[in-house]
Amino acid sequence: MIRDFNNIALYLSLCVLRLWCTTLPGYIHPDEFFQSPEVMGGDVFGYEVFRPWEFEQSPQCRSIVIPALTIGLPFNILKILNVWAIKFGYGDIINSHSVFITERLSFFFLSFGIDYTVYTIAQLFYPNNAIQSLLVLASSYVVLIFNTRPFSNSAELILLALLFCTYVKGSTPKFPLRRQPGDSSTDRDEFPVNLAFLFGCIAAFGFFTRITFILYAFPIGIAFLHYIFLSARAQGKSWHSKFSELFPACLGLVTTTGICVLADSLYFGTLKVTFGGVILNNDHIFEFLSNPAKFMKIGWHGKFIITPLNNFIYNINSENLSQHGLHPRYLHIYNFVLLFGPLTLLTMKDLNVSVKFMRWTAKRTYKTVIVYSGLFGFVFLTLIPHQEARFLLPLLLPVIIVPSDRLHKLPILFWAVWVIFNLVFVVIFGGLHQAGIVPIMQKLQNQSLGFKHCKNINGYFRCELGKKITNPVKNQSEIFTTNIIFYKTYMPPHHLLGYPKSWRGTNIQVNIYDLAGSSLSNLGNLLSEQVLSKSSLVDNIWKGHIIFQQNDNKNSTNFERTLLVTPSTTELSPLFIESYNEFISIGDHNEKVAKLQNWLHEHCNEGGFILKSDTLRREYSPKLFENHINQQGMYNKIVQWEIPFESVIVIEAWASNTTRCNTGFRMAFYVYQHLDYIQIQQLEARIIMGTTMTDFGSAMDLVFNSPLSSFCPVFQKAYDAAYKKLENHVLQHPARLLFRAVQVFDPRFLSRHLIETFILIKLLEN
Repeated sequence: MIRDFNNIALYLSLCVLRLWCTTLPGYIHPDEFFQSPEVMGGDVFGYEVFRPWEFEQSPQCRSIVIPALTIGLPFNILKILNVWAIKFGYGDIINSHSVFITERLSFFFLSFGIDYTVYTIAQLFYPNNAIQSLLVLASSYVVLIFNTRPFSNSAELILLALLFCTYVKGSTPKFPLRRQPGDSSTDRDEFPVNLAFLFGCIAAFGFFTRITFILYAFPIGIAFLHYIFLSARAQGKSWHSKFSELFPACLGLVTTTGICVLADSLYFGTLKVTFGGVILNNDHIFEFLSNPAKFMKIGWHGKFIITPLNNFIYNINSENLSQHGLHPRYLHIYNFVLLFGPLTLLTMKDLNVSVKFMRWTAKRTYKTVIVYSGLFGFVFLTLIPHQEARFLLPLLLPVIIVPSDRLHKLPILFWAVWVIFNLVFVVIFGGLHQAGIVPIMQKLQNQSLGFKHCKNINGYFRCELGKKITNPVKNQSEIFTTNIIFYKTYMPPHHLLGYPKSWRGTNIQVNIYDLAGSSLSNLGNLLSEQVLSKSSLVDNIWKGHIIFQQNDNKNSTNFERTLLVTPSTTELSPLFIESYNEFISIGDHNEKVAKLQNWLHEHCNEGGFILKSDTLRREYSPKLFENHINQQGMYNKIVQWEIPFESVIVIEAWASNTTRCNTGFRMAFYVYQHLDYIQIQQLEARIIMGTTMTDFGSAMDLVFNSPLSSFCPVFQKAYDAAYKKLENHVLQHPARLLFRAVQVFDPRFLSRHLIETFILIKLLEN
């Protein structure tokens, strides 16, 4: 009894852990946002979103039914709660964070359908091991992470679990929970009508969720037909009786399929419902209520659309699949181990032992059915060249259910390995993988839509950071535009930014540019188009504010700023090395000498001697380089990132690497310590060359507090080379001091390897 209580307490603790995992910012794959929440965010909240190809190309390949039920319905509940919150004085609660939590909570609650299935089957066949089966399920990172994300694969797994549970409950001869009082018989003579109808409904919903659902559900459907037509209890029954037993399932399947086809056809506009020859609208509802006879006037024109069929036709074309990535056929073997770890060996061992029981007449048919379900899905998915780990999520059922009868016999070593395995991947996929995107979107919403009290100061607008703006102004003289560039990141979920479509044409404009994995030159070109030239210096009082700069090239009333979101590991050095090489290798040498002579008059004693050699390195060299780069369009725009209060602010999104295999644990230090520490509006961007700095905190102190010489080591090396040549060749030259200075800027005295040692240039404004 005490042991059961401890197991129950542990299971409840794992449920709390699952709830906590819903709040983690890990970003596994773009489909977790773009297959449901992104579309529903535009439909329910009216946000400006990026609709994926499945919903946009003709014919459409993704049903809207499951996204509407799993995400659209919770979003509408959030809208209702928002109305009540405003009514009771709590203000607007719809923001990036609440929308994110709502979509995650929806799948958190739906995931317990898997728990219900596993517990029900264990209670039927292994009641003493029921809680152990739940513990294995609830501690799997597949449930903790994948099934709390709004993937269509997660919905597929949940529906498959419910379909299998319905079959088991309807076909199991012994079902104590349904035994009627006084009924001593334990045999089930017929498949219950309500469960048969539910079986058909779930099968149809699964088919409209993902076409791969039919691969996993096919053996369950065959088992259902076998039970009705060929099982021992069906012997002696008439065909009429058998088809009568099948009819509720067919009715549920056809009815649900018809509803889904109708919903998709109306949503995508291929079918129009008319009333008296006019397209139906909301006003007609009151006419129907007042006179139901008018329903007879309803008609339609257009055609029906079957989205799963369109999806199937699209995916059998290898050219279409190549656009999404082609993988080796054996990759799913790796994916299987990646998802289930130690359970893989346990399942394979049980599968090998249970081969002789894998027939429809086996004593425990449920195990036969779920084994065939997993094998059928796995084998056919390996034939498809596009393979991702999440496609195998439905294999969680056989992996948990097949060995459930001997979980209590497993050694402590298994449980230790199981816990470590799942803990590692909870950290990686839940807290590290692209984990900077979601927090950055929330901060961007506050910055881009939540500024107030703007003041025009010398061509700049200084704004304070406030709450989300709910009433933008149309036809205002000043227009504030924020350009957000995402580079080397996953696709940014636009609905988390929460920019309403109705705001286009107002004084607040937001543009998102997703460069994904484009070349660095594309980033440079886009920055050249978006970033304004540096016009003047402003005081440090601008720190802590949102700054917009007047765009003279477009409109005198248009004020813009550009934000760059990129992982901290992004290498930007080629942009800077190219510009510096141009500085030291191209140009009028005589002009450089003339500029140097003017500088010597200002900084030399009357006798013509230079005060200190490092004065030249510290003061003149950076100033001359600054004058050069100010004449270079693109580089001028990059250098001004050093000025935190100018038109450009660089956002370092501490996101993990883009591939899960290359994700490093060191990113946890970046994600949790520095995302909040370095406020976006106060970030002083730095330009990094060479390797990425691992100790970011101390590195920042070094960058902002060290002397200028540490940022210009190439000048020091150039001086060393020049002095060496000077000592060897022109020691007695009467103008040797001037000659020393001129050599610094003469390409003849600088070799290529000295140029490549250039690490960082920082312009200090006094």
